[in-house]
Amino acid sequence: MRAPIVLLHGWACPASYWNPVAGLLREAGREVLNLDLPGYGTPLEAGFEWTVENVAAVFALELSGRSPVHWVGHSLGGSIAATIAARYPRTTASLTLVGMVPVAPSGAAEEKLRRLFGGPGAPDEDAAEEMLAAWFRGGEEPQGEDRERFLAPFRLPPAVVRRSMEAGITGAAPDVPDLVSVRTLVVTGTRDGTRTPDAVKEFLLGHSAWSHELITDAGHMVHWERPEACADALLRHVARAEAG
Repeated sequence: MRAPIVLLHGWACPASYWNPVAGLLREAGREVLNLDLPGYGTPLEAGFEWTVENVAAVFALELSGRSPVHWVGHSLGGSIAATIAARYPRTTASLTLVGMVPVAPSGAAEEKLRRLFGGPGAPDEDAAEEMLAAWFRGGEEPQGEDRERFLAPFRLPPAVVRRSMEAGITGAAPDVPDLVSVRTLVVTGTRDGTRTPDAVKEFLLGHSAWSHELITDAGHMVHWERPEACADALLRHVARAEAG
């Protein structure tokens, strides 16, 4: 039996934004698991410390009975997926990072996050709208029900939004990339400013075994804007990983 593909969403994002890609993967005969990060689908457990390492440990344990799996993570989910691949290699058949490489977000991106969401209260709609514009910069933002889909996570309890934001800014530990031993793919959009093109290029120069798919006409939400291209890249990647 082929390994499942596990999708991990990013900070302040709905797990359902994977649906277009997940549907294409299932049409290709793949089993897909689309997971909610802690606090996004169900309330946080009392005392849970929201860090990349802790969430990675939770998912590695939860999926231990299905291992190995193909971990796919977008943005913050990519930091978690990379950490799982590094710390729990037996759980991992391959790794795909979408809209990110495991380096800190750009200074401009961090400044925006702290300005809009660093306070103790709930973010207002204007802050959420500004973030949406940054994610889809230069492209067509979702409208109607899809727009509500993307805005809804910003209305989660402020502690969830703030703690997971801090985890996203901190990202994966510095030793994580060099500990990843499985076949790894990076998928980024040409309009993505969360990690600058120069930062992505510089990182990949030091990780020449990792593959890179640069998808045109897409920003940070490359999998939503170009689901067919993203799904095709994923299917090729997991097939190569399974072929050995």
